[in-house]
Amino acid sequence: LLIALGLAVTCGVQLARAADAKTLAVGDVAPIAPDWPSFIAKAKGFYEKENLNPQITYVGNVANTVQQMVGGSFGISISTFDTAIRAIAKGADAVMIGGYVVKYPYSIMSDANIKNADDMKGKRVILPFQKDLVTFIWNQWVKSQGVDPKAIDQIYDGATPNRYAALVAHQVQAGLLSQPFDFRAAAEGYHKLLDLGAYGKDYGFLVILSKPSWLKDHGDEARSYLKALSDAVDWLYDAKNHDEAVKILAANTQLSPQFAAQTYDYYINEVKPFSRKLAIPSGVVENTIKTLVELGDIKESEVDAKKIIDASYLPK
Repeated sequence: LLIALGLAVTCGVQLARAADAKTLAVGDVAPIAPDWPSFIAKAKGFYEKENLNPQITYVGNVANTVQQMVGGSFGISISTFDTAIRAIAKGADAVMIGGYVVKYPYSIMSDANIKNADDMKGKRVILPFQKDLVTFIWNQWVKSQGVDPKAIDQIYDGATPNRYAALVAHQVQAGLLSQPFDFRAAAEGYHKLLDLGAYGKDYGFLVILSKPSWLKDHGDEARSYLKALSDAVDWLYDAKNHDEAVKILAANTQLSPQFAAQTYDYYINEVKPFSRKLAIPSGVVENTIKTLVELGDIKESEVDAKKIIDASYLPK
């Protein structure tokens, strides 16, 4: 009876806590490895600890997450640094509140017979967007190899699972993939043509955004969300959690533990893409602004690196 009573009390407390948890609408792109801390925050109860119940919607590309957040569908969105800066420069009611993935954990995977940029002449590559920063980095690499980017046909899709599907369906001969999809492609005989994490090391990937107008009334939810993600990053970087972290990634990306384990080794032992305390590196922001100005996407007068960041919601 005592055991049953204890279980009933515990369940009652958990149900009451779940009922009191604040709901937060979050816009994201796709359930892939760069979202690992979010998977962990849910699986390990970090969201629950912060009395938060994030409702995460995957919308397929980084432009949609920002547009729908500005339109009021989400309180917080995940987007790329360049997409965020471009939107803010053009007047979007948005501000960066946290750095998420501050390195590019991406690979360009190609057909096995394609070993260099010259082999891509007359072939097709699938990238996120025409004006995406990754597309810029790809074009820079192609030029550095003595090849005109116009010699390679480019098509676009904003989500890694779709780009992987296009590659294995032979609709393209190369594609930008994040983990664990690039490891799966390698196991199927595809070649790693370019490691974006190594080549594009001056740029960051994902940033967390919100609207100043929304934050005025929902600052506590923003702080709780960032604290839960920060705790998840710390947990992931702790080597003793290796096995469980691999299982969480495999379950959420629906890929085999083998590829999830390879992703762990790449992320934790090599690239270390997740930002501690979700800090936003000023150098990443400044380099991205400089590149977008050079591309003609924005004007230098349209954006101030210091004013587009609000670090007041970050965990201490």
